Amino acid sequence: MNRNLKLGENENLSKIKLARFSDTATRFFTYVDDMNQIYINKIENSKNFLDVKLFNPFQQYFVQSQNEISSIIFSSSENEIINGSSKGIITFLDISTQKIQSNIKGHLSSITALAIFPNQENIILSGAMDSQVKLWDSRSKIAGFTLRAHTLSISALVVSPDGKLLASGSNDGSVKIWDIHQQKLMATFNESDSSITCLQFNPFDKAIATASDDGCVRYWDLDKYNQISSTKPDKQTVYSIRFCNEGKSLLSAQNFSFKCWDLERDALLLDNIESQCKSILDTYVFEDRELFSLSTQNQTGLSVFGSKLSNINFDSRFCIDRHKQRINSERIQSCEINDQFQQRNSVNILKPKNSQKIFQNNQKQCNQNLIEEQGFQQCNNNGNKFVPTTQIPQMIVNESVMQEEDIKENQFINQEVQSVLDLVTSQDEVNLSSFVIDDENKMKFIQIDLINEIQKDHNRVNQILKQRINYMKPIIYWWSNNNIKSAINAINQLTEPSILFDALTMCSHSQKFKSIPIEQIPQLLEKCKVLIDSKYLSHIKGGIVFSYKTFTIYRDDILTIKCFNQMSKVDLSREERVAKYDKIVEQLKQIIQMSKLTKLIERNKEEISDLAKKFQIEMLGLLKRINQQQ
Repeated sequence: MNRNLKLGENENLSKIKLARFSDTATRFFTYVDDMNQIYINKIENSKNFLDVKLFNPFQQYFVQSQNEISSIIFSSSENEIINGSSKGIITFLDISTQKIQSNIKGHLSSITALAIFPNQENIILSGAMDSQVKLWDSRSKIAGFTLRAHTLSISALVVSPDGKLLASGSNDGSVKIWDIHQQKLMATFNESDSSITCLQFNPFDKAIATASDDGCVRYWDLDKYNQISSTKPDKQTVYSIRFCNEGKSLLSAQNFSFKCWDLERDALLLDNIESQCKSILDTYVFEDRELFSLSTQNQTGLSVFGSKLSNINFDSRFCIDRHKQRINSERIQSCEINDQFQQRNSVNILKPKNSQKIFQNNQKQCNQNLIEEQGFQQCNNNGNKFVPTTQIPQMIVNESVMQEEDIKENQFINQEVQSVLDLVTSQDEVNLSSFVIDDENKMKFIQIDLINEIQKDHNRVNQILKQRINYMKPIIYWWSNNNIKSAINAINQLTEPSILFDALTMCSHSQKFKSIPIEQIPQLLEKCKVLIDSKYLSHIKGGIVFSYKTFTIYRDDILTIKCFNQMSKVDLSREERVAKYDKIVEQLKQIIQMSKLTKLIERNKEEISDLAKKFQIEMLGLLKRINQQQ
C-alpha cells in the first residue's frame, strides 16, 4: 500500500530547476524554472490531510531574474528570498514589495549552495564552484570571511542550530566542519568518494548526518569527530535528509522511496515508504508530523507529495533518549579520574579509608567541569553555592591557602594508596580470592569470583539478545502486516550472521514466503551465503533451509520458463521473466558449489548433511535438464 500520496501539482510549461521549502512551519515553498522565473506557493492547512491545496499569493511568478539562478533559499523570517546566480551574484528579494533589496558580487563562478545564519536576518553563507565558502553581511555587502579547504565545487552548506558550527559538503566527496566564530577548520570527513548531496545537523544532539551520490547516509559525532554509523550503499542518490522524532530518527529521500533510519543503532532501517516521487528537489517535516516533498515528474511540472509520519512503523518503545546517554557517558569519560582507580576498580575492597576521599575529590572536579561549561564555578566557602566565573579572581587569595592544604593532603593519600596498589599485579581484572591467604575463607571468595564471572556472561548474552530483538521488531511488524517489501529491504541491510539467521528463519518458516517479490530473492540468497560461511552449525542450517525452500518453490517455474516457453497472458514478457529466474538459478548454483556445503556433505554426521546432499543432487538435476533443453 502506497502511503505517500500526491497532494497537488503546479503545471508549468518550462522546466523546473530548483525548489525549496522554508525552514519554518508556515508551509511556504519556492521554485525556479529554466526561464529564471521564481514562484512562491503555500500549502493550505486542512483538517483532512488529503484535502490540502496549493495557494499562489501572487497568482503568477513572483519575479523574473536577469541572471541564471543556480541556488535559492528563504530568509529566516521569510520576509526575503535569497538566490545565487551562475555569475557569482547573491540577490536579496523582498517578498512584500517584490523588489530587489541588494546584490552582492563576490564569487568567481556559479553559486551552488546557500545557508542562512540562525536568527541573523542579514547574515548568509554561500558556496560556489570555485570551491570557496563565504560569509556575507547584506548591509555592508562585503564578505566577512572566506573559507578555503575543498578541492572541488561546494554542493551543500548547513549551519548548526546554535550558530557555532558550519558544515560544508563538496563534489570532492569530503565534509568539513568549521568553527564559524574562529573561522577554523575543526574536522574533515572523507568516507565517500562520491559527491556530497545534502547535510543536516541533529537539532537535539551534537551530531551531523551526511548523504552522497553513492546512496549512503553517514552519521558523525561532533565531539569526537568520528563516525557513529552509516547505511548500506545504494544505487539511488539521496536527494534530501530530514531529522524527525526529536532527532531520534532520520528520513532520507530517494527516487520512489523514503527511508526512515535509527542512526544511533547502527543505522537500523525503521521503515521504507514507497512513493511516486521522481527527481526530488526538497523535503520538509512539519511540526504536525506531516512529511511533504517537492518533485518534478516530467521536468515541467512541480508535484507535491505528502505522508503522515504517524503511519510510519516507528515503535515509540524504541525511542530511548540515546543522545543524552551518549553525551553524559562521554562527559564522564572526559573527566580526569585517577588512573589507578580506573584500571583497578575491581579491588575497591582493598582501598584504605582515605581513598574514598580521593574519589569524592575527583567526582567533585568532574561536576565542577560541567558547571564551568555554563559559566559558573563552585565556591568552597559557600558550601554548594555557585558564583559567576567573572567573580572568581576576587576569591583566589582567600582560597589559595586551602588549595595548598588540599594538594598536600592529596599527595600524601595518593602515595599511601599507591603503596597498596603496587601489591596488585598489572592484570586488567583481579580476583578477590587471590588476596585471601587463609584457606578457611579462600573457598568463599572463589565462589564469589565464579558468581561475578557468570554475571558478566549473563550481561553479555542479554546485550546480544537485546540487539537481535531490536533489529527483528520492525521486520516482524512489517512482515505480519503484509508490508513484505519493507521487511525484505530491512533484511538486506543486515550484516550480523545471528540477526540474519533470525530473519531468514522467519521467512523460510512463514506461509508468506511466496509473497516475497521474485526480484528480491537473489539478494536474500546472497545473504544465505553469509550464513553458510559461518562457523556455527545453526547458522549454516538456516542458510541451507532457506536456499532449499527457494529451490523447491521456484523449481517448476524455472523449468517452465527455461524449457517449455509457456507464457500466460497476464505474465510479463519472456525476456524479463527469464532474466529474473536466471539470477535465482545462478545464486543457487553458487551455493551448491560452496566449499562449506561440500565439506558438510562429506562429514555426513549431522542431520543437516542429508538436507545439504539432497539440495545439491536435486539442483544438479535441474541444471542438467535445463542444459538438455537449450
